[in-house]
Amino acid sequence: MFRGGLVRALYPSFDVVFEVKSPATAVLRQYTDVLPCDNRLAPTGAAETAMIDTEKGRAEITRFTIDVAIRLGLIATVIYVSLLLLQPVAALILWAVILSVAVYPVFNLVRRRLHLRDGIAAAVLSLLLLVLLLAPVVILAASAIESLDAYGRLLLRGGHVVPPPPESVKDWPMVGARVYDFWLNATNDVRALVTAHVGQLASVGRWMGGIAAGVFLGVLQFAGAIVVAGVLLAYSDELAGTLRALAARVAETRGRHFLEIAGSTIRNVSQGVIGIALLQSVLLAIGMLVAGVPFAGPITFVCLVLAIVQVGPNIVMIPVIIWTWMYLPVLHAGLFTVYTVPLLLLDNVLRPILMARGLPTPMAVIVAGVICGTLAGGLIGLFVGPVVLSVFYDLLVAWIASGSRKDDEASQPSP
Repeated sequence: MFRGGLVRALYPSFDVVFEVKSPATAVLRQYTDVLPCDNRLAPTGAAETAMIDTEKGRAEITRFTIDVAIRLGLIATVIYVSLLLLQPVAALILWAVILSVAVYPVFNLVRRRLHLRDGIAAAVLSLLLLVLLLAPVVILAASAIESLDAYGRLLLRGGHVVPPPPESVKDWPMVGARVYDFWLNATNDVRALVTAHVGQLASVGRWMGGIAAGVFLGVLQFAGAIVVAGVLLAYSDELAGTLRALAARVAETRGRHFLEIAGSTIRNVSQGVIGIALLQSVLLAIGMLVAGVPFAGPITFVCLVLAIVQVGPNIVMIPVIIWTWMYLPVLHAGLFTVYTVPLLLLDNVLRPILMARGLPTPMAVIVAGVICGTLAGGLIGLFVGPVVLSVFYDLLVAWIASGSRKDDEASQPSP
């Protein structure tokens, strides 16, 4: 029953008596007077009596089964080899598809307003995206290098790299005295502290170097995805027509509906997650630069990553707020707090509005897809998870509705 209802959800016209056009059903109809998938068809008469039990009938069915098995085996082999060849660039292609779907409205607007050809409009948009990607990365890297260079020069001159601890640290319960002594020793002689913990610092350095290398490779992959997305946008009309035809072939009219859901979900997630994370991080960076918070660039990058993976920048910005109250004037710390706290709550207000806009899927399903997809597949899962759950939810609703309609029809008295 579940299988039949699922097929009816995918193919709304399943219950209609249809014409037999495929080779498989054509062969079977030669030997049967009733189609296997529809018991309502009447027998066709004595001229087409069942011959399935005869020697000729069994030979025809065997030949047909072997032919279908060989064809399916060849198709499966071609698909497997194709996926194997695409595996090294699968992540890049998936990112390119996500980017092309997400920025397609902007591409269409640029193409229409500036009266540009598809290729030129795609090239302009790709260059703009590359600038938006690489410019913050270069600025953050330059800020981090400048900060490290300044602290290195200060360390060589024998200056105080670590600020002195406030006296209130002593009053912390249980660990206050030890934290104060360790902090004070680091302030007075940071070289001795580094010498005493050189092994731990080397491990931390290797860990941070691995993170930096991963970020660099990720940026390169994203830049390559932008280039591929530009190529996809240049042929967007032809590719969209092919995808609609494929979706209709797989699931008739509902296949196109699933395709629209996937595109809308990707756009809404990109606006509600990536867009809000960028806006939040930029505004937080402005506040930290104005307040004079050290390492504002790396802190901003960490806030952006945490906001994208749905953890939130609070775990980073709350210690920054505490630092401002410890080392900045009270007025400056108060203004920074009043400016920062609403920004930390910004995503909780705007993200649900943007992610659920124009979608028939409930907000809870989208959020569950975002969180579970991120945990299962990282940043790519952030987009794939909501799409899969949205399509599954729509398919489930259609299946339940199909079963309800059949129950209503069965309960109605026959005339």
